[in-house]
Amino acid sequence: MADLLRIATTGLLAYQGSLNTTGHNIANAGVEGYSRQRAELVSLPGQNLSGAVFGNGVDIATVSRIVDQFVTSQLRTDTSLHFRAESLNGWNEQIDALFADSSIGISDRIDEFFGALQDGSSDPQSIATRTVVLESATTLTQRFQSLYARLEDMNDGLNTQLTALAREITALANGVAELNRQIAMRVGSTGAGDHQPNDLLDQRERLIEQLAGLVDVQTVADGSAINLYLGKGHALVTGTQVNAAVAVADRFDPGRLQLALAINGEKAVVSYAATGGKVGGLLAFRDELLYPAFNALGRIALALTDDINAQNRLGVDLDGDLGGLVFSDVNEQIAAVLRARPAGDNDPASTGGVRVFIEDTAKLTTSDYRLDIGSDGSSWRVLRLQDGTLVASGASLADTLVTVDGFTLDLNLSELPPGNFVAGDSFLIEPTRRGAQFVRTVMSRPEDLALAGPVRAAALTGNMGTGSIAPGDTFDTGGAIFATPGQLSPPLLIRFSSATTFDVLDANTSAVLLTGLGFDPGTANTLFSRDSADPDYFGFQVVLAGEPAPGDAFRIDYNGTGTSDNRNALLMSALQSADTMSNGSASYQEAYGELVAETGSQTQRSRIERESSLAVLDQTRERREGLSGVN
Repeated sequence: MADLLRIATTGLLAYQGSLNTTGHNIANAGVEGYSRQRAELVSLPGQNLSGAVFGNGVDIATVSRIVDQFVTSQLRTDTSLHFRAESLNGWNEQIDALFADSSIGISDRIDEFFGALQDGSSDPQSIATRTVVLESATTLTQRFQSLYARLEDMNDGLNTQLTALAREITALANGVAELNRQIAMRVGSTGAGDHQPNDLLDQRERLIEQLAGLVDVQTVADGSAINLYLGKGHALVTGTQVNAAVAVADRFDPGRLQLALAINGEKAVVSYAATGGKVGGLLAFRDELLYPAFNALGRIALALTDDINAQNRLGVDLDGDLGGLVFSDVNEQIAAVLRARPAGDNDPASTGGVRVFIEDTAKLTTSDYRLDIGSDGSSWRVLRLQDGTLVASGASLADTLVTVDGFTLDLNLSELPPGNFVAGDSFLIEPTRRGAQFVRTVMSRPEDLALAGPVRAAALTGNMGTGSIAPGDTFDTGGAIFATPGQLSPPLLIRFSSATTFDVLDANTSAVLLTGLGFDPGTANTLFSRDSADPDYFGFQVVLAGEPAPGDAFRIDYNGTGTSDNRNALLMSALQSADTMSNGSASYQEAYGELVAETGSQTQRSRIERESSLAVLDQTRERREGLSGVN
């Protein structure tokens, strides 16, 4: 009778435990991440009596969680992918709205500026129309600066969020480490016990899932503990030890924070490995859209302002002087210096400086570059970071000037005394990064707009032939012939020695400068060379047509009184549609359109990625709930 009561008691106790487990499941049905538990019943060992084995009842072997580690791992992966896509799309939407809004963008401002130039070409003597040109120029440069400031605000917001996410990662990592400690106390350091603290295991998995939403982590079981790693072996959690996540300044750019782990007093940057979660989306936005947008916008600002400045220098203003700067010089000292950033870990003994001068805006790319000084302290190389291409190299720092992709590197050897470079020094080269920041209108007097051409040409009276002459292109007003303000030094006289040859003389002294130049009668002949090495290079050309007779002469003078001349105004306004960017394949508007289109395209892709990743995550969650959830 006693044995029967004992067997009954074991059954009551076992099923009471089962009911308790069921009640615990029901009570936790609304707890996110909770795994259904089940009491595992086993028969008690029987007793051998009189040669027969009699059962002793039932017992609860353990209370187990109903989990599938593959599904759990997949849930972490899908969580990381979705929050990356969501974060990336959120940032992409901001920059897309910035460039797509015509009231904020520069497209309309470019049109207004060139429209004002066209109006100025219709009435080059009008101070009112000239004033409108300068006002629209100021509006355009202010819009460039405003867009740059908005991008900088995004970068600041991104840094703030990265700092906050680093603190959140550390807090969650501390939570995992603490649960590792509590779980080890329950089951022993080997984790080999039969009775697992199921609720603590669920809590730990939930924290790891939340971590996956911030940054992709790799998990490695170590007895009862779970170790967490970022990248290639950078430990975030090892047992109960945590290496805090922190936001640190980039090696080259203090305004570009990176994610790092504080390990043994050193900070190891792991941004390259943070490809998932909110951090991954944030860093992807910065690398794929934000910083390229800085460069693309800066390139347009540099190209437009430099082209206008160059063309204005080739004209004559209302006072009869050669034109000057309309916009700030793209190579002003502060801009040239700030285009190169020394690495923060350069040798303290290094005093070498690098300046970057814009040489040809048509050849500029939207890439950054890196200058590395070789291990011998003398050789160097330049890498284009966009595609990792080696674009220049040298064996000696005596190569003071290096021209690459439309810009020139001055390795400071033109200074006295020169700077000292140390083996292993590196510099980040950003030719276009701040182009939109420094641009500004520097011309204040409308009279200073050089809307007239600098050269005029006319046939002398008494010519017997049918020759006619007109000014052609002017491409260099920095030569000796333009050295004296207000005149050509000297003015030129073209005199035909025969129907097919002519001489070039000093119009003031009749001294022969060039003789026996050829002429093709009956066609339009472009006179003078564009090659500065040729003897007939004057920085301009003229077009002579018809059939001049021997002895006929044509005079070329400075156009100091051409107040109604609009030739240079037409050339400046024509720059609007000219393909002056991307190696002669795009106009300013087309380059800006490419920026807007790329921004819109990436934003659309990120929307699709966000929606699809959410659908996948929902499926995995449903699968997990189907396996482990409480019905």
